[in-house]
Amino acid sequence: MDVPDRKTYAHKTHAIDALLVSTVTVWGFNFAVMKWVYQYFHPIAFTSVRFVVSSVAMFLVLKVRGEALRIAREDIRAILWLGFLANTVYQFLFVLGLARTRAGNGALMMALSPVFAFLIGVASKREHFSAGVLIGIVMSLVGVTAIVVFGSQTVSFSDSWHGDLLMIGAAACWGWQSAESTRLLAKYGTVRLTVATMIAGTAMMVPLSLPWIIHQQWSGIAPIAWAGFGYSALLSIAYGYFVWAYALSRIGVAHTSVFNNVTPIIALIAGWFLLGERPSMPQLAGVVLVLVGVFIVRSHKPIAIPED
Repeated sequence: MDVPDRKTYAHKTHAIDALLVSTVTVWGFNFAVMKWVYQYFHPIAFTSVRFVVSSVAMFLVLKVRGEALRIAREDIRAILWLGFLANTVYQFLFVLGLARTRAGNGALMMALSPVFAFLIGVASKREHFSAGVLIGIVMSLVGVTAIVVFGSQTVSFSDSWHGDLLMIGAAACWGWQSAESTRLLAKYGTVRLTVATMIAGTAMMVPLSLPWIIHQQWSGIAPIAWAGFGYSALLSIAYGYFVWAYALSRIGVAHTSVFNNVTPIIALIAGWFLLGERPSMPQLAGVVLVLVGVFIVRSHKPIAIPED
């Protein structure tokens, strides 16, 4: 009787893995897309309007599914806080940090998010501590470091430490929301919780962004830049956030978060095929370390911790 259960579990987790790979592929290209569209958009104006579009699209998905956006009164404060920190604060730190540092630095700083997520999950008793999982996360972090550091002129800390600090703050916010959202996911489900936190975060983000939105030269934005905007709003945010929340609810914090470290591999492959930037041997060794680290984490079946 155990064998079918194991096969069913393996089949479901493989499907979730495929969804996560598709998401980090989108995110891997999104680093380059965002750096490019910043030629036309101010980062804050870009992010705020992008979140408005993403929120509308995600709300339409909720309505098509026939679900209502009902939140229990006792959870409103938690939803607002999650939306503020995971969307408003995270996005401000991310876009301002990315605008002030190199893409390689940004990828390296964001690779800390699985470490933050795992440690916060353990501290908040959302996950059991596992030395094997921690080893896998650290191994993937070392692999990301090799990929980025040995890339040609992709990393420098001498003139970008302000941006790097902002990116570390963004990684901490992303790790925190990955760990803290698991409690509410069990109650509200993937779509409803994601839409609720998106709307809450966007409602707080837009007023703070009004000076940049008003001064943005909207008429001078090229059509190709709007295409990049659509990619970032609909794929990177709407699709990516739905998949991320679904994975968190099914395979846990550490097992989901470690996939963040696959993003630099996608960026490396994109640079190879699109820009002719051949990876070095240390970078290929880093790819192996990331993949082995992900395999180690994913080989540990998540152990649910019941709510009190």
